[in-house]
Amino acid sequence: MQRQRLMWMARLVCLGMLVGALQACTTTEEAPKPASAKAAEAERAPISEEAWLDPRLDGVFVVPGVDFSRYRSLLVPTLNLDQWRPLGQELPLQELNRNDEQFIRQTYTETLVHTLVMQGGYELAMEPGPGVLEVRGRLQQGLQASDEGSLPRGAVVMLLNLDLHDSESGELVAALSQRQPLARSLNERASQLTAMQIQQAFLDWMEWFRRELDVLRSGS
Repeated sequence: MQRQRLMWMARLVCLGMLVGALQACTTTEEAPKPASAKAAEAERAPISEEAWLDPRLDGVFVVPGVDFSRYRSLLVPTLNLDQWRPLGQELPLQELNRNDEQFIRQTYTETLVHTLVMQGGYELAMEPGPGVLEVRGRLQQGLQASDEGSLPRGAVVMLLNLDLHDSESGELVAALSQRQPLARSLNERASQLTAMQIQQAFLDWMEWFRRELDVLRSGS
């Protein structure tokens, strides 16, 4: 298992040239935000209603009549993190600093390219065009709203939303969403994500995305 993980990380290095064409990287270091009285107060504050995510919203929505078999290339904009901690909402995980955001966005792009392009079946597009599917990703955080499946109510989760648009018309053709649980509960909120948690979450998400997209393209 360790050897497979190392091999996967080694292959990710090869994605540098591809990913570099998709997003600009910054080398500025930023120190982690220190703990403060305000953060401690936020940890004790009640969670807002917006933080509770209904698991029934997860799944795949497809616009009727769309022929996905014609989509051979993927256009991958930068991951949207605007809804990670919207103003006025109490949420379980800490705010991201600039380095956190860069790492999460880079991991998202690299893992998507690795799983769907480097492993075959799809090409990477640099601009809109015929047969190009634009993948608009958004990442949120929240708490499990009810006991469903293997997740108890109050479990801390990350939710990835992938809106698929025809790159030429801009029209939405499908929307996919799936949550990834973290090893935390309501009483352990206000903590930071680890690099391993982020990497594993995107590995699982992209394997799921590939399966769902393959099904759409096959017309099953």
